Amino acid sequence: MLQKSIKLFFILLSSLAVAQTGHLMQGVGAVNMSMGGAATAQPLDISGAMQWNPAALSVFDGSILKFDIGMFEGVPNLSSSLPPGMMFEGSPATYGETKSELGYSPMPALAFAWGKEDSKHTFGVSAFGVSGFGVDFPQETNLPGPNWDPSDSNVILYPQNMNGFGNLHAEYMLLQIGFTWAYNFSEKFSIGLQPTFNYSSLILEPNPLAAPSPILGYSLSDSSVATGFGGQIGLFYDSLNGFKIGASYKTTQYFSDFDFENTYLDGSSAPNNQFTMNYPAIYSIGVGYSKGVVDFALDYRYVDYEGTEGFQDSGWQIAEEGPMAGFPTGAVNGFGWKNMSVVSFGFQMKAIERLPLRFGYTYSSNPIDDELAFFSTPATAIIAHAFQFGLSYEFTDNFRMDAVYHYGMSDGKTSGNLLNPIPQEFGGPWSSQNPLGKIPGSEVAYDMTTNMFMLGLNFNLGGKDTDKDGVKDKDDLCPEVAGLEEFNGCPDSDSDGIQDSEDKCPNEAGLAEFNGCPDSDGDGFADKEDMCPNVAGLEQFNGCPDTDGDGVMDSKDACPNEAGPIENKGCPVIDTDGDGVADADDKCPNVVGVAENYGCPLVTPEVQKEITDLARAIYFKTGSDSFTDETQIRLEGVDKILTEFTATNFIVEGHTDSTGSDKINEKLSQKRAEAVMNYLIENGFPAEKIKAVGYGSAKPIGDNKTSKGRQANRRVEIYSNNNSN
Repeated sequence: MLQKSIKLFFILLSSLAVAQTGHLMQGVGAVNMSMGGAATAQPLDISGAMQWNPAALSVFDGSILKFDIGMFEGVPNLSSSLPPGMMFEGSPATYGETKSELGYSPMPALAFAWGKEDSKHTFGVSAFGVSGFGVDFPQETNLPGPNWDPSDSNVILYPQNMNGFGNLHAEYMLLQIGFTWAYNFSEKFSIGLQPTFNYSSLILEPNPLAAPSPILGYSLSDSSVATGFGGQIGLFYDSLNGFKIGASYKTTQYFSDFDFENTYLDGSSAPNNQFTMNYPAIYSIGVGYSKGVVDFALDYRYVDYEGTEGFQDSGWQIAEEGPMAGFPTGAVNGFGWKNMSVVSFGFQMKAIERLPLRFGYTYSSNPIDDELAFFSTPATAIIAHAFQFGLSYEFTDNFRMDAVYHYGMSDGKTSGNLLNPIPQEFGGPWSSQNPLGKIPGSEVAYDMTTNMFMLGLNFNLGGKDTDKDGVKDKDDLCPEVAGLEEFNGCPDSDSDGIQDSEDKCPNEAGLAEFNGCPDSDGDGFADKEDMCPNVAGLEQFNGCPDTDGDGVMDSKDACPNEAGPIENKGCPVIDTDGDGVADADDKCPNVVGVAENYGCPLVTPEVQKEITDLARAIYFKTGSDSFTDETQIRLEGVDKILTEFTATNFIVEGHTDSTGSDKINEKLSQKRAEAVMNYLIENGFPAEKIKAVGYGSAKPIGDNKTSKGRQANRRVEIYSNNNSN
């Protein structure tokens, strides 16, 4: 009873439909499948890590149980054709196409990992269905006869007595159990080892691995099982700044022989046979990148079919003795597959809380040589392009559900000639020049599409979270400070989307372009470098404004709202009188002047002469400082001239003749000079610009001995500062 239960367990876990890439599964479990199988350097779940790089299991701590179950459908399509006259003399060309009827099959995966956050060791055990192929093509019923339609007749599926295979049914399933150990040399670098144990089952109907009977044809095999072993080693490096790299080598999985108990179609016993079919070595390298809410993964795999028993050999077995010695027996040596390249890409986005979304793509080269296409009709699982969309929902920190949908398709058809091992001596095409027995003008071809839905459950049964931020200590770069998942457990105190360790202003919400520092006025300068942080400004002024755009920053611009040159302190130059001297510097802004006189006009010799002529004609009553009546008009004339020179300093001089004492003359000349000065001041001339001086008889201009000379000496003189006497 126990043996039957164990066998049932193996069969359940290895019940795979046609695999997506040759007979190599692209991924295991819903998460890894949704990432296109890429996990060598991006371990998002324990299943992907244990399948592709045991060293990557080191990123997990606590106890984790992962179970996935999917329903997989492969739809192979097989066609064949013969040229005219090939079946019998005068026969028409034939062509037929048939879809497989294998349907959906379950695809389970089971994994368990455990480790302590303070330990360098992580352990795991897994049971994955990692490989399989299968077809079920019904025997062709449209056969040569009265109602035969050669345009829809698949000759490769003709009954065996008509040189076809009849009902072509094949199923291969492989369960792999792995025991994983990962060791952290440091927080960045780890290695992993994984011994593997395998259980496989193979059904072939008819069985091309056994020599056919000339009369009864090929036999049918029972379901034969084989066990095997192998191992995997991996390296994983996490830079802790987002970039990760990984590499692994999974050895050839060495199997015991399949022992087939064969039966002919009529129910009679057929000779048993044995066949060894190992699983190929796989070399994987990968890169990963995680930053914020985004995870990328890219893997490249190289599959060594050419060095794998069961796949490296090809062609027909040749009889070594008896009457058929040197001729093919009709039994197949092997599949003859080429080495294979696989590229896997995955992208995960965690922008929606508790609902990460994933997209994956896988490309696989075709391992089936066109020349040997005939030998792989039982294993037509050639999917070149596989597309996946997956998601998870995290019900709690410890329980998650995963889902994925997969669609795959082959890259056109794999095709080659139909082959016939019957020697030419017996009416067949085989000869030493045609060692495969190619039938000229014939073709066998197949393509395939796949669909799969898978659900998974992930139980996190432990793992320490010191800061209670939802990120386990083993994955938490800041295990003692509560942080955010997108920053691997590190905080973002100001909630500006930049983690504190990279934020130069961790307590002020800022912008990424300023390393997390704010720019309050939005002028492109971080506040701490902005001399005017609350007013938008310009680079040349360290963030301060120049409102009028005159090249003078507002704080140094005497006229911030009016453009002006820097030499005028940013104010516009105003020259009301147009004399070339700005009003601000023009002491006579309304009178045309000269720069050397601060914008005021100079008293020219001509003007001075006018002033002198009028001043000398100012007369006073005898012995008095009172003006005579006729003097008024001259005073007005002087006043009119001086109104244009209000910024010029003037001196009013009083003079007398020599009659009388000097003391009396000086006093009288002073009073007379003051009388003229006072008149001018009373009429608007600035008092500070004019003064009066009495010289008495000290400065005669005529001869005091004559009446005419004395009259000339009794006078008033008015001079400007640039024409002083």
